[in-house]
Amino acid sequence: WIKVGSIDGEVEEVGLFATKLRGADGTYILAPNSKLWNEPVYNSNRNGMRRNDINFKVAYTNHVDRLLKMLVEIAAAEERVRKDRPPIAFVSDLSDVSMAVTLRYWTSDRDFLKTKIDLTHAAMKRFCEKSTRFPPPAIARQDQADGVETAST
Repeated sequence: WIKVGSIDGEVEEVGLFATKLRGADGTYILAPNSKLWNEPVYNSNRNGMRRNDINFKVAYTNHVDRLLKMLVEIAAAEERVRKDRPPIAFVSDLSDVSMAVTLRYWTSDRDFLKTKIDLTHAAMKRFCEKSTRFPPPAIARQDQADGVETAST
């Protein structure tokens, strides 16, 4: 998989004047080689492994150390997460109504998307089991700021 400027996709064929790629959504892309040769080429498959970050916005009322520990445990238990580069979790952002926690891990390039999907699902499942609290949706916050009553779910 390569990314060059605004072009990204899987290389299917390199021709004399153009390169054929398939985009993530299956789109056929014919990129002139002159465009590909005059810009940096990012190849996410070249090294065989990739780092990924999954971000979650959670309420300040959660115990942050428990959340971070829980995320690391979930990733460490996933067989596709590299053991030679252990996962880490950290607070990555603070806003008025929430904090962002990030789970960072390494996996093989072929398992990149599936691992992200499965870890996100496992984390959300565990968040529900542990009654993790999330900030209210932006629309609810705006209604509250405007003095509008909203129905609780």
